[in-house]
Amino acid sequence: MRISSVIAYHIRIPFTSVFAHTLQRRRATEAVILIVKSEAGHIGVGEVLPRPYLTGETVESTLGQEIPALVQRWLGRRFTGRDDLLPALRQELDLSGRALATLAGWESATLDLAGKAFAFAVGDVLGPETEPELPPGVVIDFAVATHSLEKHCMLLRLAGKRHVKVKVGLHDDLHRLTLVQGIFGPEHPLRLDANAAWSAGYAVEVLRTMRRLNIRSIEQPVPARDLEGMRRVREETGIAVVADESLCTLEDAQTLIAARAADVFNIRIGKCGGLLGSRRLVQLAKENGLSCQLGALVGETGILSRAAEIFSRRVPGFEFLEGKRQNKSLLLEDIVELAPEQEASSKGLGVIIRNLDQWVVSPPVIFKEEQQRRLA
Repeated sequence: MRISSVIAYHIRIPFTSVFAHTLQRRRATEAVILIVKSEAGHIGVGEVLPRPYLTGETVESTLGQEIPALVQRWLGRRFTGRDDLLPALRQELDLSGRALATLAGWESATLDLAGKAFAFAVGDVLGPETEPELPPGVVIDFAVATHSLEKHCMLLRLAGKRHVKVKVGLHDDLHRLTLVQGIFGPEHPLRLDANAAWSAGYAVEVLRTMRRLNIRSIEQPVPARDLEGMRRVREETGIAVVADESLCTLEDAQTLIAARAADVFNIRIGKCGGLLGSRRLVQLAKENGLSCQLGALVGETGILSRAAEIFSRRVPGFEFLEGKRQNKSLLLEDIVELAPEQEASSKGLGVIIRNLDQWVVSPPVIFKEEQQRRLA
């Protein structure tokens, strides 16, 4: 398998409804779709979903810096099989720094390409499929107005949803949570997500007012780098603290553990460097007595969504998959569909790109082997 060209598409797909929390209010997703081709004609696909407040990446830096750097190292390289490719991807993981969204897309595209070339499923790099299909976790964001909250929760309950996370950071948080708990019942634990909106002192005060509610965890209660504040919240409230914005790299994870700042790691394939980077974080958490939850970036297309589902079936330790198949309902239209069952389970990532051109924002950036030779 020789990589002969790479095409990067900047796409924008509107949401069917607004999604809002304390850091962002989104009406659309902006992503970079990677198409990596081999000289034999195979095609691999990947998705880069940059979030400046997570990894520092933007669409502009992805297209102008991170992808060209990867192309410089990979275009024209020949791989003889999966065992030849994996060490190269692990090396990129060590070199990537915080460009982990880009690496997640690159890993997906090259594994998808290799899976088609050498007839293996992308999930095989993680081990055998041993886990059952996970139920979805749902997120109640600020776009669900307080006056609509009871009806919204009733519909979720009727639909069988049980893993619920509520965005907090509004003036009527306590009232909203009381409404949610009232619908789901006092025995039903709630997970909260502050998206780094609070100070440690305020977080402790607010969470203490919620003692009568069944609160299982608080996700990123304080800014990502306030590890002392995270430690204080978990120790003074007794509520499990979930690291999200503060957790992307392996160094982030090691620092959180050393600071005793978290009980749970929120693993999201698109911010943690892909499948290999995410598995490395899960292993570190397990070795240090922390648990993990498996999440999604808001606005993922079916490419990243598929990667998360693959991860959930190969890596144990998760109760649910948050945002599972959100692409089906949140995006006005997805750009992928699942490949036929036999192909999806045996070759590559198992997705087929469709209607990509409809959502392209600007002319694609194309890298070809002959261009690299001229530049060299």
